[in-house]
Amino acid sequence: MSRASEVSFPRALTRAAATPTVMAVGAALLARLLAIEVGGLAFLYLPHAWLQEVAGYQPPAGNFWFQTLVGPWAHWDGYWYLSIAHLGYAGRPLAAAFFPLYPYLLRLLGTSVLLGILLSVACYTAGAVVLYHLAADELSPGAAWASVLALAFFPTAFYFNAVYPEASVLLLTVASFSLARRRRYAWAGLVAGVAGFASIDALFLGIPLLYYLWARREPFRRWWSLLLVPTGVLAFMGLLQWRFRNALQFQSVQGYWGRSLHAPWVTIYQAVVQFAHYLPIVLSFRHLYNTQQPIDALSNVWNLVFLAAAIAMMVVTVRRLPAPYWLYALGILLLPVFDPSAGVPLMSFPRLMLAAWPLFMGVGDWLAERPRMIYPYLWVAGAAGAFLISLFATAHWVA
Repeated sequence: MSRASEVSFPRALTRAAATPTVMAVGAALLARLLAIEVGGLAFLYLPHAWLQEVAGYQPPAGNFWFQTLVGPWAHWDGYWYLSIAHLGYAGRPLAAAFFPLYPYLLRLLGTSVLLGILLSVACYTAGAVVLYHLAADELSPGAAWASVLALAFFPTAFYFNAVYPEASVLLLTVASFSLARRRRYAWAGLVAGVAGFASIDALFLGIPLLYYLWARREPFRRWWSLLLVPTGVLAFMGLLQWRFRNALQFQSVQGYWGRSLHAPWVTIYQAVVQFAHYLPIVLSFRHLYNTQQPIDALSNVWNLVFLAAAIAMMVVTVRRLPAPYWLYALGILLLPVFDPSAGVPLMSFPRLMLAAWPLFMGVGDWLAERPRMIYPYLWVAGAAGAFLISLFATAHWVA
């Protein structure tokens, strides 16, 4: 790269920040459109595994274009969320593992796969804009733009396309964090409560809210906002108590997926063992794209890679962001490590780490100081993302 280009790239970041909303929206939508294109091509040209269906729910059907561009984005948990949107929770204990905000919003919109994708993309795009402004205020416009890119093209960011709640969780948690930072504590607690109706991760929003209240020596009359943080989770527990006479049903059913509480070093040890066992066959096309039951345990290989990446990103984030950011991200990352799954200890970790969005602010700040590294990041992340999208679109397990 020439010296001129080295100088011009940071300036380009600053100019991009002049229209932050437009640029953040553009990057978000471009990444999502590329994911749809890759998924469609994979669906057309790669072997498919058996679809994992949900008992009592018939997966949606459609014409060629629907099956190619829309249908693949409801695979796996997407069928569970669609089934809850159609059927609710009554008489379906396993559905309690999936929090209700996203499927209930989908029910209001019309319960179709296409509307589910549009809902996810809209929430993600709004979340990217809020993330940009938060990072610009905390770091710099250049770091904010790099943060948006780092998240948009992260290998598992394609879940922001899918009929999954990841995009809505991103929007709500970033918004709550931003509100707390700007001393709008009541609103921050309220939004955190809504986020708790979408994900258990929202409970960690109590960390930044408590930190800001304490560090700024706010009067105790403002501390009541902390009571709003768990309201969404408590509301879901109330729903489960009504339906199943068990307010902790969402935790009780985790045994179906082999999850149980373990010390984190036990989880990591098991993850390393499984990584070594499946590494020899992970590059086998026959195993990766088999046409029968998908081999879920192959994900042990990339699960450990993503854990290593998360640790590296956490180190960068701790050095660059204030404590409430990295403490919140640490809570998100530790939850699946304390609750592993038998046979696939770090099950879903590459997807769940998307909720630890401060990591991408830390990486964005690091990239803004090393502009030549943004291109290798995009190439490596994009290639890994294309590979994982191809698995997801063909009904093979990713995260």
